[in-house]
Amino acid sequence: MRDVKEINAEIRGIKERAKALSGFWIGELAAAIYALEWVAGKRVEAPSKVLGGPGGGHEKIAANLTKLIEQSAKPVRRPVAVKETSKGQKKT
Repeated sequence: MRDVKEINAEIRGIKERAKALSGFWIGELAAAIYALEWVAGKRVEAPSKVLGGPGGGHEKIAANLTKLIEQSAKPVRRPVAVKETSKGQKKT
């Protein structure tokens, strides 16, 4: 990555990918976004000083990722149950 534009594109890509992954990955993705934002000059503290500690910027990123994922989640429709009649024919 050469410039801030490419870094921001990578951050957007991570956020889009987060929508398809399980919640297990939110912390990892938040850490990656934090590191990329630090490289782009948006964060003052180096990731090695902040990540893993309480109250860091990565926690806010993780909370925002969680909201993004919740908003993009579509409600799951259950299939209509198929019942069989006494003659073995299927009835919906």
